[in-house]
Amino acid sequence: MHEKNAHHNLLLSWAEFVGVGWALLGVIRMYIESVILPAMSQSSCTKRFYIYRGDLEHRSAPGNKYHKLKHHMNAAIKQRYQAVATFGGPHSNHVDAFVNKVVELGLLPIVVVRGEVHAQLTPTLQSAASNGAILFPSQRLDYRKGLASDVRNTVDQFYDDVYWVPEGGGGGLGVLGCKDWADTIMSRVTDTDMICVASGTGTTAEGFAACEKVHHLAVFSALKGADQIVVRPIKPHLQTLLEFDECYHGGFGKMSDELLAFLKKMYELNPNLQLDPIYTGKMLYQVDQFVRQGCWEYGNTLFIHSGGLQGWRGMPAYYYPYHE
Repeated sequence: MHEKNAHHNLLLSWAEFVGVGWALLGVIRMYIESVILPAMSQSSCTKRFYIYRGDLEHRSAPGNKYHKLKHHMNAAIKQRYQAVATFGGPHSNHVDAFVNKVVELGLLPIVVVRGEVHAQLTPTLQSAASNGAILFPSQRLDYRKGLASDVRNTVDQFYDDVYWVPEGGGGGLGVLGCKDWADTIMSRVTDTDMICVASGTGTTAEGFAACEKVHHLAVFSALKGADQIVVRPIKPHLQTLLEFDECYHGGFGKMSDELLAFLKKMYELNPNLQLDPIYTGKMLYQVDQFVRQGCWEYGNTLFIHSGGLQGWRGMPAYYYPYHE
């Protein structure tokens, strides 16, 4: 059996930096801990796994959300925009974080919602509207055009001075924010054989791929059939790049009995760790499957928890595995 707090070189520089395991870097709380996968119960398993707890950063925009939005928000303030707009689905983690950050800055949040906005709003959209966000419905085909969509032109006609953030906080500024995040994390990590990140728009993956201290990267898309998530050509410092699609549970936002059982088992083994059902949870499930199959060859793996726990609000309540 693997001890929960097993000491390893991966954590040496981190432990020296934070003392008891915690640190405040500006307003960012940073923490790495060892994690037990169900597959590690196999007597032959000698792998070690750790997780960077991005879910503990920035209460209003946890995980990668703050980092993807950081430079966009700075640009909106610097250029004196009065309103900030973005795109997102009815259960979007991005929408939730986006509205929180824009309101904190004293600006008007505008959200173009994928599909129709029904009278009975989702919990995510209810929160957005309660925080003062203006919601615009969109036709799905037009929504896919993003910043070139007709609905964007409609918003610009209604409101002057609108700064636009791409879906998911993407674009060059979103990638730059995620690179900053990766640089900070990797400045405190030693002796890791693989960094694992989950991916939706690909912004976080692009940021980590751009970090010169990331030499081995595995990207797990939340989309079924996704391939070539990281834009080519690959940077020379990136010696290994693995890319996987969502091939186990039916596609984006889908829950399977196997995934739910895995999340419950993970909570039993790691009672201080909660995982979301769309991104990080599915990433750990897939690696657990690789370990069971004997095809995960990396001795020391660091998972990046990208937050997204509010995504549980888009699931039926009986799925939620973290009841006290």
